[in-house]
Amino acid sequence: MDVKSHLISVIIPAYNADRFIKESIESVLSQSFKDFELIIIDDGSKDDTKEIIDEFIHLTNIKYIYQENTGVSAARNTGAQLAKGEYLVFLDADDILMPHCLEKRLQKIENSDFGLVHNDMQTVRFEDNSLGEVMFGREGFILDDLLLWEGCSIPTPSSIMVKRKVYEEVGGFHTALSNNADQEWFFRVASKYKIGRIPEPLTYYRIHANNMHSNVELLESDSITSYNLAKENKLFKSKIFEKQCFSNMYLIVAANLIGSHNVGNKLRAVKYLLRGIFLYPPNFRKVVKKIAS
Repeated sequence: MDVKSHLISVIIPAYNADRFIKESIESVLSQSFKDFELIIIDDGSKDDTKEIIDEFIHLTNIKYIYQENTGVSAARNTGAQLAKGEYLVFLDADDILMPHCLEKRLQKIENSDFGLVHNDMQTVRFEDNSLGEVMFGREGFILDDLLLWEGCSIPTPSSIMVKRKVYEEVGGFHTALSNNADQEWFFRVASKYKIGRIPEPLTYYRIHANNMHSNVELLESDSITSYNLAKENKLFKSKIFEKQCFSNMYLIVAANLIGSHNVGNKLRAVKYLLRGIFLYPPNFRKVVKKIAS
C-alpha cells in the first residue's frame, strides 16, 4: 500500500536518558518512512544525555531543545508546540520503534475517522535484551474501557500516533501529572474520537529499574487525580458506572502498593481496598478471587 507524504513529528522527552537514548534516536532514523522531523526535548538532564544527542545534531531533520526540569508532560507539550507535522508521535527516551512503525501507523490513520492509532508493544528487559509479554490494546470508541481500567486499552505513549488537530482540540498533557499523564490524556482523546489499533508489535518497551511506572507512590497520586479530572470533565456515562470505575482504580492502586516493600504503602493499600469495595460492592468477589489465586 502506498503511503502519501505527510510530515510526521516524532517527539522524544528525555531526562537523564544517556543509557537509552542513542538506540531510541537510531530507531527513528532507521524508519522506512522518511518524511519526519525528530524533536528532542531535554528536560534538564544532569548526565551525558546532551553529549549523546550531539552525535546526531548535525542532521537537518533533528531539533534539540534544552529546558529546565519541568516534567515529562511539559516536555511533550513543548515538543508538540514546536512540531510542524500533520501527525504527532511521542516516543519515550527508553523505547524503540521498529523499522516500519511510522509507515504502518500512517497507513492506519490517514483518510480514516481515527483520531489516534496505537500498535502492540513488545516488552524487552534492558539488562539482557530478553523478550517478555506483548502489550496490546483495543479499537473503537473505547472511553468506557479506558475508564474501567480492566486490562490495557492503549499501551503507552510510545505506541501511538495522533492527528495534530486532535492534540490541539483536546489540549496537551496535564503538567501536574507525570506517571499517569498519558492515561488522563487518553481519556480526553477517547471522549471525542474513535481509536485505531494495529495488531502487530511495532515498538519495543524497555523494562528497567528506573521505569516511571515502578514509582507506586506517584502512580497512587496521579491515578486519583486523573479520575477526579475525568469526573470534572463529565466523562462517566452514569453514576453507578463512575463508582465502578473509581472502585477499579482504587483496587489497582492497592495492588501496586501491596507489591512494594514499604510497610506504610501496605497500610494505605488496605485503605484503598476497603474504599473500592465500599464504593462498588460487586468488586468484593474480584478481591476474593485475586487473594485466592
